[in-house]
Amino acid sequence: MHRGLLESIFRAGVHGSAENFRHWLLMYRVLAATPLPPNLKEFQPFLDAQLKEIGGLDKPELDDDYMQNEIMRLFDAGVTEVILPYSELRWRKHSDWSFYDKDEEGFFVCNDLSLSPLQYIRSRIQNFCSSKGVTTVHRDEIVISVTEAAENAIKYSNVAHVYIHHGIKNNEYFIRAVNSVNDLNLRDEISRGKFSEDVSLMRGVLVMSKLLDFLDIVRDVEKKRVEFIGRKRVNPHKANSALVLS
Repeated sequence: MHRGLLESIFRAGVHGSAENFRHWLLMYRVLAATPLPPNLKEFQPFLDAQLKEIGGLDKPELDDDYMQNEIMRLFDAGVTEVILPYSELRWRKHSDWSFYDKDEEGFFVCNDLSLSPLQYIRSRIQNFCSSKGVTTVHRDEIVISVTEAAENAIKYSNVAHVYIHHGIKNNEYFIRAVNSVNDLNLRDEISRGKFSEDVSLMRGVLVMSKLLDFLDIVRDVEKKRVEFIGRKRVNPHKANSALVLS
Protein backbone atom coordinates (compact mmCIF):
# COMPACT_ATOMS: atom_id res chain seq x y z
CA MET A 1 0.00 0.00 0.00
CA HIS A 2 1.26 3.47 -0.88
CA ARG A 3 1.85 6.06 1.78
CA GLY A 4 -0.15 9.24 1.66
CA LEU A 5 0.87 11.61 -1.09
CA LEU A 6 2.08 14.38 1.18
CA GLU A 7 3.81 11.95 3.52
CA SER A 8 5.86 10.61 0.62
CA ILE A 9 6.95 14.09 -0.38
CA PHE A 10 7.84 14.97 3.21
CA ARG A 11 9.96 11.82 3.41
CA ALA A 12 12.07 13.08 0.50
CA GLY A 13 13.78 15.23 3.12
CA VAL A 14 12.49 18.60 1.98
CA HIS A 15 11.05 21.47 3.97
CA GLY A 16 8.87 24.41 3.05
CA SER A 17 5.59 26.20 3.50
CA ALA A 18 2.19 24.59 3.08
CA GLU A 19 2.04 26.33 -0.30
CA ASN A 20 5.36 24.74 -1.30
CA PHE A 21 4.02 21.28 -0.55
CA ARG A 22 0.93 21.97 -2.63
CA HIS A 23 3.21 23.00 -5.49
CA TRP A 24 5.39 19.91 -5.06
CA LEU A 25 2.46 17.56 -5.24
CA LEU A 26 1.56 19.13 -8.59
CA MET A 27 5.22 18.88 -9.61
CA TYR A 28 5.23 15.16 -8.83
CA ARG A 29 2.12 14.77 -10.95
CA VAL A 30 3.91 16.40 -13.89
CA LEU A 31 7.00 14.23 -13.38
CA ALA A 32 4.90 11.08 -13.24
CA ALA A 33 2.77 11.95 -16.29
CA THR A 34 5.57 13.12 -18.60
CA PRO A 35 7.91 10.56 -20.22
CA LEU A 36 11.62 11.30 -20.12
CA PRO A 37 13.08 12.37 -23.48
CA PRO A 38 15.73 10.12 -25.05
CA ASN A 39 18.60 12.40 -23.99
CA LEU A 40 17.67 11.98 -20.29
CA LYS A 41 16.57 8.35 -20.46
CA GLU A 42 19.73 7.08 -18.77
CA PHE A 43 18.44 8.66 -15.53
CA GLN A 44 15.11 6.77 -15.63
CA PRO A 45 15.96 4.57 -12.59
CA PHE A 46 16.25 7.68 -10.40
CA LEU A 47 12.87 8.97 -11.54
CA ASP A 48 11.33 5.54 -10.93
CA ALA A 49 12.78 5.43 -7.41
CA GLN A 50 11.57 8.96 -6.66
CA LEU A 51 8.02 8.11 -7.68
CA LYS A 52 7.97 4.55 -6.31
CA GLU A 53 6.27 5.40 -3.04
CA ILE A 54 3.80 7.82 -4.61
CA GLY A 55 0.32 6.60 -5.48
CA GLY A 56 -2.95 8.25 -6.39
CA LEU A 57 -1.44 11.21 -8.21
CA ASP A 58 -4.30 11.09 -10.69
CA LYS A 59 -7.00 11.51 -8.04
CA PRO A 60 -9.22 14.49 -8.88
CA GLU A 61 -9.89 15.41 -5.25
CA LEU A 62 -6.43 16.87 -4.69
CA ASP A 63 -7.78 20.37 -4.26
CA ASP A 64 -6.72 23.06 -1.78
CA ASP A 65 -9.10 21.86 0.94
CA TYR A 66 -7.79 18.31 0.68
CA MET A 67 -4.19 19.53 0.81
CA GLN A 68 -4.79 21.78 3.82
CA ASN A 69 -6.55 18.98 5.68
CA GLU A 70 -3.67 16.59 4.98
CA ILE A 71 -1.07 19.12 6.11
CA MET A 72 -2.94 19.71 9.35
CA ARG A 73 -3.54 16.00 9.89
CA LEU A 74 0.17 15.19 9.63
CA PHE A 75 1.11 18.07 11.91
CA ASP A 76 -1.53 17.16 14.52
CA ALA A 77 -0.27 13.56 14.42
CA GLY A 78 3.18 14.83 15.43
CA VAL A 79 4.99 13.41 12.40
CA THR A 80 5.97 16.82 11.00
CA GLU A 81 7.81 19.64 12.71
CA VAL A 82 8.13 23.39 12.29
CA ILE A 83 11.65 24.71 11.69
CA LEU A 84 12.86 28.27 11.94
CA PRO A 85 13.37 30.99 10.86
CA TYR A 86 10.49 30.82 8.38
CA SER A 87 8.21 28.37 10.23
CA GLU A 88 8.53 25.82 7.45
CA LEU A 89 7.37 22.21 7.74
CA ARG A 90 9.55 19.12 7.66
CA TRP A 91 9.22 15.40 8.41
CA ARG A 92 10.15 14.94 12.07
CA LYS A 93 11.73 11.46 11.97
CA HIS A 94 14.89 12.16 10.00
CA SER A 95 15.80 8.49 9.68
CA ASP A 96 12.79 8.18 7.35
CA TRP A 97 14.29 10.59 4.83
CA SER A 98 15.04 8.93 1.52
CA PHE A 99 18.74 9.84 1.64
CA TYR A 100 19.31 9.24 5.36
CA ASP A 101 21.58 6.20 4.93
CA LYS A 102 23.02 7.17 1.54
CA ASP A 103 26.13 9.13 0.58
CA GLU A 104 24.64 10.16 -2.78
CA GLU A 105 21.29 10.41 -4.49
CA GLY A 106 19.61 11.48 -7.71
CA PHE A 107 16.21 13.12 -8.18
CA PHE A 108 14.18 15.19 -10.61
CA VAL A 109 12.39 18.51 -10.45
CA CYS A 110 10.06 20.15 -12.94
CA ASN A 111 11.12 23.10 -15.11
CA ASP A 112 8.06 25.12 -14.06
CA LEU A 113 9.30 27.76 -11.60
CA SER A 114 5.75 28.36 -10.36
CA LEU A 115 5.85 24.87 -8.78
CA SER A 116 8.69 25.84 -6.37
CA PRO A 117 11.40 23.51 -7.74
CA LEU A 118 14.18 25.73 -6.37
CA GLN A 119 12.88 25.49 -2.81
CA TYR A 120 12.60 21.72 -3.28
CA ILE A 121 16.26 21.54 -4.37
CA ARG A 122 17.52 24.01 -1.74
CA SER A 123 15.81 22.29 1.16
CA ARG A 124 16.64 18.75 0.05
CA ILE A 125 20.34 19.58 -0.38
CA GLN A 126 20.42 21.58 2.85
CA ASN A 127 18.99 18.69 4.84
CA PHE A 128 21.21 16.17 3.05
CA CYS A 129 24.35 18.15 3.91
CA SER A 130 23.28 18.79 7.49
CA SER A 131 22.44 15.13 8.02
CA LYS A 132 25.99 14.24 6.96
CA GLY A 133 27.56 16.70 9.41
CA VAL A 134 28.64 19.35 6.90
CA THR A 135 29.40 22.62 8.68
CA THR A 136 26.90 25.45 8.37
CA VAL A 137 29.32 27.61 6.38
CA HIS A 138 30.15 24.89 3.84
CA ARG A 139 26.52 23.81 3.62
CA ASP A 140 25.30 27.34 2.91
CA GLU A 141 27.98 27.86 0.24
CA ILE A 142 26.89 24.62 -1.41
CA VAL A 143 23.23 25.59 -1.32
CA ILE A 144 23.93 29.02 -2.84
CA SER A 145 26.02 27.49 -5.64
CA VAL A 146 23.55 24.74 -6.43
CA THR A 147 20.66 27.20 -6.44
CA GLU A 148 22.49 29.34 -9.02
CA ALA A 149 23.09 26.32 -11.21
CA ALA A 150 19.63 24.83 -10.79
CA GLU A 151 17.80 28.07 -11.54
CA ASN A 152 19.41 28.33 -14.93
CA ALA A 153 19.12 24.63 -15.66
CA ILE A 154 15.38 24.98 -15.00
CA LYS A 155 14.97 28.17 -17.02
CA TYR A 156 16.75 26.80 -20.08
CA SER A 157 15.31 23.29 -20.04
CA ASN A 158 13.08 22.54 -23.02
CA VAL A 159 11.40 19.59 -21.27
CA ALA A 160 9.66 19.17 -17.93
CA HIS A 161 12.40 17.14 -16.26
CA VAL A 162 15.64 18.50 -14.78
CA TYR A 163 17.96 15.98 -13.14
CA ILE A 164 20.00 16.60 -9.98
CA HIS A 165 22.63 14.18 -8.68
CA HIS A 166 24.69 14.99 -5.59
CA GLY A 167 26.51 13.42 -2.70
CA ILE A 168 29.61 13.30 -0.51
CA LYS A 169 32.61 11.03 -1.05
CA ASN A 170 36.07 11.27 0.50
CA ASN A 171 35.13 14.50 2.29
CA GLU A 172 34.10 16.16 -0.96
CA TYR A 173 30.63 17.29 -1.94
CA PHE A 174 29.76 16.84 -5.63
CA ILE A 175 26.81 17.97 -7.71
CA ARG A 176 25.53 17.44 -11.27
CA ALA A 177 22.59 19.39 -12.66
CA VAL A 178 21.51 18.14 -16.09
CA ASN A 179 18.93 19.69 -18.38
CA SER A 180 17.76 19.22 -21.95
CA VAL A 181 18.07 22.05 -24.47
CA ASN A 182 16.96 22.57 -28.04
CA ASP A 183 19.81 22.62 -30.51
CA LEU A 184 18.35 25.86 -31.88
CA ASN A 185 18.34 27.50 -28.46
CA LEU A 186 21.92 26.46 -27.80
CA ARG A 187 23.18 27.81 -31.12
CA ASP A 188 21.22 31.02 -30.68
CA GLU A 189 22.68 31.69 -27.23
CA ILE A 190 26.21 31.06 -28.53
CA SER A 191 25.68 33.23 -31.62
CA ARG A 192 24.50 36.12 -29.46
CA GLY A 193 27.83 36.01 -27.64
CA LYS A 194 26.34 35.03 -24.30
CA PHE A 195 28.58 32.01 -23.83
CA SER A 196 32.27 31.37 -24.42
CA GLU A 197 34.04 28.03 -24.66
CA ASP A 198 34.26 27.97 -20.85
CA VAL A 199 30.78 29.22 -19.98
CA SER A 200 27.53 27.53 -20.97
CA LEU A 201 23.86 28.04 -20.25
CA MET A 202 24.24 28.69 -16.54
CA ARG A 203 24.43 32.14 -14.97
CA GLY A 204 26.10 33.06 -11.71
CA VAL A 205 29.40 31.51 -12.77
CA LEU A 206 31.45 34.02 -10.79
CA VAL A 207 29.49 33.28 -7.62
CA MET A 208 29.76 29.55 -8.10
CA SER A 209 33.47 29.65 -8.93
CA LYS A 210 34.22 31.51 -5.70
CA LEU A 211 32.22 29.16 -3.50
CA LEU A 212 33.21 25.85 -5.09
CA ASP A 213 36.63 24.25 -5.44
CA PHE A 214 35.86 22.94 -8.92
CA LEU A 215 33.35 24.12 -11.50
CA ASP A 216 32.66 22.94 -15.02
CA ILE A 217 29.71 23.52 -17.34
CA VAL A 218 29.62 21.09 -20.24
CA ARG A 219 27.60 21.49 -23.43
CA ASP A 220 26.79 18.22 -25.16
CA VAL A 221 25.52 19.22 -28.59
CA GLU A 222 25.05 15.61 -29.67
CA LYS A 223 22.79 14.81 -26.70
CA LYS A 224 21.32 18.34 -26.67
CA ARG A 225 21.84 18.86 -22.99
CA VAL A 226 23.94 20.93 -20.59
CA GLU A 227 25.56 19.69 -17.38
CA PHE A 228 26.73 21.76 -14.44
CA ILE A 229 29.38 19.91 -12.44
CA GLY A 230 30.68 21.19 -9.12
CA ARG A 231 32.78 19.93 -6.24
CA LYS A 232 33.70 21.31 -2.83
CA ARG A 233 35.87 19.97 -0.03
CA VAL A 234 33.93 19.72 3.21
CA ASN A 235 34.73 18.78 6.78
CA PRO A 236 34.97 15.06 7.64
CA HIS A 237 31.33 14.09 7.98
CA LYS A 238 29.64 11.76 10.37
CA ALA A 239 26.62 10.00 8.96
CA ASN A 240 23.33 10.63 10.73
CA SER A 241 24.73 13.47 12.81
CA ALA A 242 22.57 16.09 14.43
CA LEU A 243 21.19 18.66 12.00
CA VAL A 244 22.49 22.20 11.97
CA LEU A 245 19.83 24.49 10.55
CA SER A 246 20.97 27.95 11.54
